[in-house]
Amino acid sequence: MKKRDCNAVISEEFVEMENLKKNSIVSREYQINIFNAIKNRNSMVVLPTGLGKTMIAAMMVAYHVGRGKILFLAPTKPLCEQHYETLKRVLTVDEIYLVTGEKTRKKQRLEIYKKARIIVATPQTIENDMENIDFSLFRLAIFDECHRCVGNYAYVPIARKCIEHGVITLGLTASPGSNHSRLKEVVENLGIEHIEVRNEYDRDVKPYIPERKMRWILIDMPHDIKAISMAIDAIIEDFLQELKKYIKFSSSPRRVTKKMLIELQGKLQVKAKGGGSVYGAISIVSALIKIYHLKEMLTSQGVEAAINYMDKIDSDTSKGGKRIRANPRYRKVREAILSLEYRNPKLDVTRKILASHFSSRKDARVMIFAEYRDTIDAIYGEISRMEGIRAAKFVGQAKGSDGGMSQDEQKKVIEDFRKGVYNVLISTSIGEEGIDIPATSMVLFYEPVPSAIRYIQRRGRTARGGMPGEVYILIMRGSRDEAYYWSSRRKEKKMMEQIKRLRGMIEKVAKEERRGGKETGKKKEGQAKLDLWMR
Repeated sequence: MKKRDCNAVISEEFVEMENLKKNSIVSREYQINIFNAIKNRNSMVVLPTGLGKTMIAAMMVAYHVGRGKILFLAPTKPLCEQHYETLKRVLTVDEIYLVTGEKTRKKQRLEIYKKARIIVATPQTIENDMENIDFSLFRLAIFDECHRCVGNYAYVPIARKCIEHGVITLGLTASPGSNHSRLKEVVENLGIEHIEVRNEYDRDVKPYIPERKMRWILIDMPHDIKAISMAIDAIIEDFLQELKKYIKFSSSPRRVTKKMLIELQGKLQVKAKGGGSVYGAISIVSALIKIYHLKEMLTSQGVEAAINYMDKIDSDTSKGGKRIRANPRYRKVREAILSLEYRNPKLDVTRKILASHFSSRKDARVMIFAEYRDTIDAIYGEISRMEGIRAAKFVGQAKGSDGGMSQDEQKKVIEDFRKGVYNVLISTSIGEEGIDIPATSMVLFYEPVPSAIRYIQRRGRTARGGMPGEVYILIMRGSRDEAYYWSSRRKEKKMMEQIKRLRGMIEKVAKEERRGGKETGKKKEGQAKLDLWMR
């Protein structure tokens, strides 16, 4: 037995620690190293999906629960339920309570806050009850998916209360993002004094990572789709020229992105509220956003997705929708798309990849990520006919009549996937964050995503729990796929640079604080965070 710390010990197989059940947490060197580095200070832990952030959190709970109450926050009810079950499984503590506004009435919640030693809750519930919670009784607050701790999100006022009362804060995330100001805001809001970050290539992590093969599949865009894409660019140019009558804006489709248009739409709507005469510009921008989306559907998702989206344009009663239908070029584009034979190169490639994977692995379990529900329906319809494939759709909660899934339905699908009832899960972004999905042998991106956070979370669904994995990313040449792919790679690199930069700033301030404490004979508690952001 090798002793690592007076409070946490690695045995040959399991972590031994007060308040932890015997043989409940498998020992991993990097988890012990991280725990020992963060246990007594406000910290952020950045660790890829599947490497056990929750186990580090459980060790922190075990270490601090004898010193005060523990608050464990997670963004969604299913994620809270998952953490609650984990803590019940690994801790010897009995007074663990799950609190959500949906299932626990306020009177019951107020009683729980008094008697519980550990509270697992959604942040919205705690925010609503903050006036009735005595934060001075708490020792530790854990913020899972802490990259959300910005703006008006419920994490922010709770973190503020914790800092006011000297509660130790712990932020957990697989990826805090690449935006420096947003990352800085997370660190400031949580009062972070220390950052522990690991990736799959770190010395103490590598021994625990099964092999993960990354494969990028470049697909040539069919000539007829490429021709229609150019015709859509002509429509975009028409609307951009019209927009120039109202505001100064580029008229080149190559220089304008959908993101730029969405940002412009927001600014124009704010201006309109102030009495500005910009309603004509707003309807043109709305039409442009829809046309850009149609182009994305056609070039990245396929003909069927484009036809489904044109059906929505046909029934769109907004001024933007009417502008599109009145454009003569649009009518020709619409006819051209409808006359195309059903061809979707991505579906063909998906079928081939699945057939090869399932023929080589008897234990195959696959996740396919797609951006749009129409695309998920198309993939499901195509692969369900394949021999040996037992597919299920996994989508977010219903909004209106869009055919979403309730949380209970989501839980049932995940459990059936775990049991092997299904061996392929076709998921929207709901499958990226937090939810405990069983380790897969392969993850397939039907299209790249521009976000570093989502890129890391998706690929982290494979090569876990000792099982090697494969990642396939489908990229249609000449479509937004190429830009999104390079964007996510660039942002991931930038994110690591930003984390290191912030960590360096924090360490510099801490060093100066220690030096100042020696000179004055006392420590300037809580000053580090303030000094850090004022410089």
